[in-house]
Amino acid sequence: MVTRSAAWSLLAAAALTLAACTATSSGSTERPAEASPAPGSEPPAEADEGTVATAAGRSDQTFRIVTLGDSYTFGTGTDAPMRDSWPAQLRAAMIQRGGLRIWLNNLAQESSPSEKVLEEQVIEVAGHQPDVVTLQVGVNDIVGDETDWYSGNIGAIFDELLLILPPERIFAITTPDHKLTEWGQAYGSPDAVAALNSMLKEEAAARSIEVIDIGPVNERVALDDTLLVQSDPPTPYPTAKQYAGWAEAIGPYVYDALTTGQP
Repeated sequence: MVTRSAAWSLLAAAALTLAACTATSSGSTERPAEASPAPGSEPPAEADEGTVATAAGRSDQTFRIVTLGDSYTFGTGTDAPMRDSWPAQLRAAMIQRGGLRIWLNNLAQESSPSEKVLEEQVIEVAGHQPDVVTLQVGVNDIVGDETDWYSGNIGAIFDELLLILPPERIFAITTPDHKLTEWGQAYGSPDAVAALNSMLKEEAAARSIEVIDIGPVNERVALDDTLLVQSDPPTPYPTAKQYAGWAEAIGPYVYDALTTGQP
């Protein structure tokens, strides 16, 4: 039997290898128009009219992951978000080293605050029959000075997702500290990100939803400039290399959720 830690070490290695091949030229900040399923993903089965299709009702062996959020989940800042975003790298690692069939739909959109995720992304989730859903949103609430509604929006998002999946299949991802970048120092108070992540953790804990902290990876930007897009003027966006670190941090949770109870 392969242990969880041993299995994930293989998956993480694949993600990091992929990033090493793609991160060095991530100086482009051109933004694609919209997110779409990763190449090679299978389309979701249609739900019967008037019903909500669920993963439990499917007979195929493909695991389905839906990711919600803003630019950080979309993969903004990389040359090819459909290849270099952390959801795409996570999927590639699970396929290449985990032997899993993964269908990914990254519904994240650039410049999305929590209200927009609630109104525009959450309504699409059920139709994709997900096995796992992730949520990472917050930086645009800070930049747009909309944090007063953040807790309520996050709670509402979680409540909607809990109508589709049990809490152990839903994961919240912390917002990285944009104030570690030259660009980000102009936006929000010094404690803005920490305060927002505290709200996220409080709403998640109230619903038994796991929060995955990518902060330890993000904090390495002070020592490694290859983790941030290098451009003039500066931008707040991670490179594919940093996104690979996030995939490594997030991977054990998603992998365990997908494979627990499987033969």
